[in-house]
Amino acid sequence: MKKIEFPHPKNKNESLVFINQNFQNTKNFEEKYKVLEYSQNLEGWTEDHTLMVEHHIGNQHPIDITSKEMCIDFLEKYDSSKEKVVLEIGCSSGNLINKIKDLKNYTYIGSDVIKNSVEKLSKIYSDTPFLVFDLVKNPFNESLCSSLIMLNVLEHIKNDDKALLEANKLLEKNGLLILEVPSGKFLFDQYDKKLLHFRRYNMNDLIKKITNAGFKIEKKTHLGFIIFPLFIIIKLFNKLIRTDNILTKQANFSNNIFVKTLFKIEKSIGNLSLPFGIRCFVCARKK
Repeated sequence: MKKIEFPHPKNKNESLVFINQNFQNTKNFEEKYKVLEYSQNLEGWTEDHTLMVEHHIGNQHPIDITSKEMCIDFLEKYDSSKEKVVLEIGCSSGNLINKIKDLKNYTYIGSDVIKNSVEKLSKIYSDTPFLVFDLVKNPFNESLCSSLIMLNVLEHIKNDDKALLEANKLLEKNGLLILEVPSGKFLFDQYDKKLLHFRRYNMNDLIKKITNAGFKIEKKTHLGFIIFPLFIIIKLFNKLIRTDNILTKQANFSNNIFVKTLFKIEKSIGNLSLPFGIRCFVCARKK
């Protein structure tokens, strides 16, 4: 693991390093932390929301499986740094950690705004550094990583332009941003509100935001290309029908065997830049 110095959450003149499963003060090794907490959650997402999503959707949603596989593919293809450090923003589910830790010569850092979730993960992955901070209140004055991953995170942040600027600051020169967000502004409905989404995105608008934040695009595509027409019908139906079990209904649609088969077919053409879909998926490099 690469030795990284982290700013002290309470004393700006001191720093900490992650050694022997703890963050230790470089001036006083008796001072130790399992998790570093820099700032509190500003956007309203709680551990209950994470548990709600896991209960209704789980971690085997076919589109999520595909996005994690693409994320790993992009890391291996585009992260050319000699000392590879991956920072995941929004790691509370823990679904991506093992996949990255299985890669050779990668140092993984997990971060989230949910302190309880991060503390639970730190007990499971005791050899991994975990941070609690809100991206728009980035506590780091210098770059921290060679790759930064945000899967289904940006839509939860009110000031997404500020978040992208801070993501840029966290990356070293030529660092990699891997980003996934829900697609289709016109499809925003009660399902999105239930998940505390501020918005859905059109690819052109998303690319403009990313480039304005100091990135150049390496790869852009969509996930859920084949089933997108059916998805539109379901989302428009959601706008007309109000129901308390909207998460369950949408999860039942997404997890049926027909949809899973279509995602397998779509993955076989994954090298193409698909023009539309359920989610936008972008790989960009810091200029």
